[in-house]
Amino acid sequence: MDMIGNMDLYRTFLEAASCGSFSGAAAKLFISQPAVSGEIGQLEQELGVKLFFRTGRGVKLTPEGEVLLEFVQRGIAFLESGEEKLREAAALEGGVMRVGASDMTLRFYLLDHLERFRREHPRVKLTVTNAPTPRSLASLKAGMIDFCVISEPAEADGDIEMIPVREIEDIMVASPELGLGDELLHFDQLEGEVQLMLEPGTSTRSFVEAWLKKCGAPMRLLEPDIELATSDLVLEFARRGMGVATIVEDFAREDIEAGRLERLKLAEPFPRRRFLLCYLKRVPLSAATKAFIKSVTG
Repeated sequence: MDMIGNMDLYRTFLEAASCGSFSGAAAKLFISQPAVSGEIGQLEQELGVKLFFRTGRGVKLTPEGEVLLEFVQRGIAFLESGEEKLREAAALEGGVMRVGASDMTLRFYLLDHLERFRREHPRVKLTVTNAPTPRSLASLKAGMIDFCVISEPAEADGDIEMIPVREIEDIMVASPELGLGDELLHFDQLEGEVQLMLEPGTSTRSFVEAWLKKCGAPMRLLEPDIELATSDLVLEFARRGMGVATIVEDFAREDIEAGRLERLKLAEPFPRRRFLLCYLKRVPLSAATKAFIKSVTG
């Protein structure tokens, strides 16, 4: 049997059972007593059972009515709970915000904003999925996250809104003991040096390779000697004098200022690129997500 589509019939049934009379239910529902009788009769007809029997003082539930009452009470309670949750989410007193970000975008952009948002809205549940740009975009399109912050390069996609939020710069660094920090260097002059890079599959690696190819860099630079999973490891190898590291400047700034690493002077410096905040255009955003995006993009 299909579920009865008119929820008002169940609300009328619940009030009649609670009041023990059709007249009492009519007063609470602001409708006439005949209207209550008609709705109860319609519900009984559609269910094929009697729900009430009349007494000298009003009405009482039949055994079938007692069974139905238990389920209607639960159903109405669940609906009211759902409505309350939605009201809380709209007021940012609840709800969930699902975020995707790489190590780099999380550390050098997103974390500060998430910390502030969390202080202002502590009851919003936050989930963060840490993954490189390609995987973050795949998770977004699969509906696993509400938005992500990625780094260029990223192909334009008609389904995704991409908002630039911060510029970053890629550089090359090396330990001072390698003696490479004093002169202007062309990429072919680095052919004999051990190259340290992130492993393939990240936006940073794709960007670096594209620029090196455009500048006609030797193949040795496009096939690094040591590939590492994280930028922190790339830096650690560079600090130990194990080669020239290609890294985003934010990661290396502290080591450069402390003299542990030198920034190489490149004749063909990497162009700046950007962090992008991305969300699906045709999918409604939760109240928490809309508030967060507004706070970081103005």
